Amino acid sequence: MIAAPDFATMTPVSARVGGSMRGWIVAVVAMASSVPGLAAEPVIDLPIAPGFWTVETEKCATVYYGYVFDGTRWGALYYYGPGGTMGPAAELEPITQTRAVDDGFTQMQFGGYDGAGYFRVKPLGTDRALYRVGAPFRDEIQVSDEPLIRCDFKALSPKMQAALRRNAPGLVR
Repeated sequence: MIAAPDFATMTPVSARVGGSMRGWIVAVVAMASSVPGLAAEPVIDLPIAPGFWTVETEKCATVYYGYVFDGTRWGALYYYGPGGTMGPAAELEPITQTRAVDDGFTQMQFGGYDGAGYFRVKPLGTDRALYRVGAPFRDEIQVSDEPLIRCDFKALSPKMQAALRRNAPGLVR
């Protein structure tokens, strides 16, 4: 004798599975909280304020490249091509951990591991910081420092404001 397929019965779903609607809701919430981008990301403790940061020799009203710290991510936000006519491009990465290192710098860790190179920031006063990158090259680490200033959102060009709205909306005020 062949048994009738399960779909041929008229048993309610909750009775067949042995669960309730509350159980399904709990399961969906648990799955959503484990999916990257849906779970609330912890705020990262850096010694600088969130915002758009650029090299101190630039003017906030005309800058077309810089760095973004939005509380959880750090990276470059820029227009490219002749005179910054193309883009924007955003290279923002979630910061997974920070730690204090020598000379007052805080090192950022991305992706849960440290490589040979590093990314560090050090506050130099209100809306000023030093960004240090150490990159492996042959048998050494090449270090570059960039003195940065933080630009107020309203001081940026409409084009750069649009890039921030699109890529770091939490910074728009």
